[in-house]
Amino acid sequence: MVANCLKGVIFMKHRFAFIAFLSLLLSIPFLFSGCGKSSEEDKEKKVLYFHVGEPKTGTKAIQYECSERREELAKLGVYYPPSQNNKNHEVEINKLLEDKVEEAKEWILNVKHQSQASQSILLSTELAALIPNDARFCDFLAFLNQHFLVKYIYCVRKTIPAIGSNLTMNFILSGDTIINDALNIDELIKAHIRARIFSHDFYSRLNTTFLSYEDLAKSGKLVQTFFEQAMGLKMEIPNKSINTMGDYDGCVMKLTDTQLAHLERAFSVKEGFFDAAYRAPDRALKLSKVLSALIRTRTEKILSNPIFHMGEFYPYLSSGFSALEGSHRWTEGTKASITVPLAEMERRPARVSFLNTSGLVTDNHSQDLTVKVNGKEVGRYVYTSSNNNQTIDIPLPKADQAKIEFEIPHAASPFDLGTGDDKRTLGILFDEVHFQF
Repeated sequence: MVANCLKGVIFMKHRFAFIAFLSLLLSIPFLFSGCGKSSEEDKEKKVLYFHVGEPKTGTKAIQYECSERREELAKLGVYYPPSQNNKNHEVEINKLLEDKVEEAKEWILNVKHQSQASQSILLSTELAALIPNDARFCDFLAFLNQHFLVKYIYCVRKTIPAIGSNLTMNFILSGDTIINDALNIDELIKAHIRARIFSHDFYSRLNTTFLSYEDLAKSGKLVQTFFEQAMGLKMEIPNKSINTMGDYDGCVMKLTDTQLAHLERAFSVKEGFFDAAYRAPDRALKLSKVLSALIRTRTEKILSNPIFHMGEFYPYLSSGFSALEGSHRWTEGTKASITVPLAEMERRPARVSFLNTSGLVTDNHSQDLTVKVNGKEVGRYVYTSSNNNQTIDIPLPKADQAKIEFEIPHAASPFDLGTGDDKRTLGILFDEVHFQF
């Protein structure tokens, strides 16, 4: 069930026009009601914590402890609802993707009734980090907001390991339909990066607490630290070793010699490379490690690509940008930002240049742009009808990341300017991006 869902979300090769629809969902007002502001109505609602993942951030460890400590959580005022698989709420949330929306809503109403003795509710499924682009899920979140004050918990892991791990599981689960001669590893990785970034951006617009997996794990008590940072709960929980690879062992058994050969061709490795891992006694774990290493190497190369078009593929977290439009992407609103994870890049760039940028201008309307990096102003630009093609050249700091902020105070809509029917508040068009090393 989950495998089919993941295929639909992550492996949508050459269907990136779908992103245009996704951005529209982000603008739906009902999703963001109560985010950052507490109305009188919200104060009367019970808090619902929704742990949405992402995958490979200790999610299973957290869920196992929640299921085993239901009574302890209840004494602390937190209701962790029972579920079909007893560990998390994946089956119940997945009903949305099976067009059983009313069943999912009915389950939530039952949870609301059963939690009357508790101060808050905790739901957990990393599936929610993979499907924010689904209209049925957005409708479900709106339903949650009607009944609860929803607070999302989103754990973040460094880009490369997380991508390697997630894609590995999807290869193992993929079966006949994916592992074939048409397999394009780079496109799958790009689709996965895009899905991950979209999920992060989506939840950043909601009432979300972002946690670092590295910080949680560094504490030596991942689950305990999770509860403290996400919900303010004090619980003594030592770390446990949880191996979920056995869950995938049956899926690995389905791989044929032909499929293994297809994988070898896709990764350009020597004949018998995957076969050796597949025949190992601990084949699920062995195959997972082999795939992870290969995917991680390819991901590093993609992330370090010095030239790309923002309208086709953008591998870094961003906010304030509109939909991908082929070769370009517009800022939407008066502020936008891009975060470049410098510490994670295989080659660390010294500068980044945004080529062929242009503003939404007319003879009577110009655009002013202020650029900041990690809070420090690094440039100002003015776009007019006679000077509307400029290169933004930015020095990158010696820091773990560079948050590049764009301020466009005079952003407007083509409709308001009388140049078209588009009612989006647009400012600057971004096209080609070059990193210099």
